[in-house]
Formats: sequence, C-alpha cells, structure tokens
Amino acid sequence: DYTQYNARINYEAKIRSNLTVGARFSGIGGTRYSMIVNGNVNGDFVDSNDLAYVYDPNSSATPDYIREGINSILNNPDAEKSVKDYIRKSFGKVAERNGGVNGFYGTLDLRLAKKFKTYKKQNLEVSVDIFNVANMLNKDWGAGHNLGTQKIYSIKGFDKDAKQYTYNVTLKFSQ
Repeated sequence: DYTQYNARINYEAKIRSNLTVGARFSGIGGTRYSMIVNGNVNGDFVDSNDLAYVYDPNSSATPDYIREGINSILNNPDAEKSVKDYIRKSFGKVAERNGGVNGFYGTLDLRLAKKFKTYKKQNLEVSVDIFNVANMLNKDWGAGHNLGTQKIYSIKGFDKDAKQYTYNVTLKFSQ
C-alpha cells in the first residue's frame, strides 16, 4: 500500500481589465525511501541497495556502540520523524524496502500581471512571479523534507570470529 499524494490548485482573478493576480499551491506527500547499509553486505558487488538489519536497542544482543548510535538518532530532535518511525518499526529485522514515508509539504507561488495596450489589438504583458511565498515569511514553511535512500550504517570491518560485519552508525540522515 504505497499511496502518494499530489495536490495542485491554481487560482486567477482579474482585478481590472488589464490587471491579473494569480496563486498556485503545489504539494506532495507519501513518497517512499529505504534504509540501507553503505557497503556491499550481500556480496553482489553493488554497495548502494542492501537493506539494513535494524538492531533493536532494547535487546541485550545488540552491541553497545550500535545501541548508542540508534538511540542517538531516536533522541535527536533534528532527526526527521519519519526516519524515527521507520527505525522503530524495523527493530530486530531487515528494514522493509520503501518502508520510510515522507510527509506532506507544499509551496505557494504568486503572480501579478499587467497588460499594456500597444497597437490596435496587440498588448504587451509584464508579470512578476514570486515563488514559494510562505518560505519568504518563515524559513520552515514551504520547505520540502523529502528523504531519499538513507544509510543507517556503513561497514567498518568484518569480525572473523563472530562471522559478522562491524558498522559505523550514521547519526545524520540526509535529504
């Protein structure tokens, strides 16, 4: 069930016969992303698509450094809520491909256009477009937080005795 939401609303009004004001709202939400390991975990020679096993920080079997790293992400107020939700629902298993869900965001654009009569039925139109007006008022409004593939771990090495990889936990996720 991968539902993506798109919205586009246009409005235009003639103020006078030669003056037009317009607005457009565009929004999107529900796009998906995956959580992977930065490295070739499964030996297929591709290091950019191996889904991550998400250790459960509440499990005694989870190495301390991984527990601390995951808890750092979960307790970070700057980490996206969707990343935290994705990590929590993946505890103790391989993360679901496209299991991360981006939230909804939108932008508002404004337009002012004026027509000048030039010759007979010909006109010259001059317009001003202001893109993402809400962001001009508040830097958090109209800002997209769409995440792409997120790398929760990178391979640090391989423990031959335990027969498992050792990892660095990525504490900052990128857009």
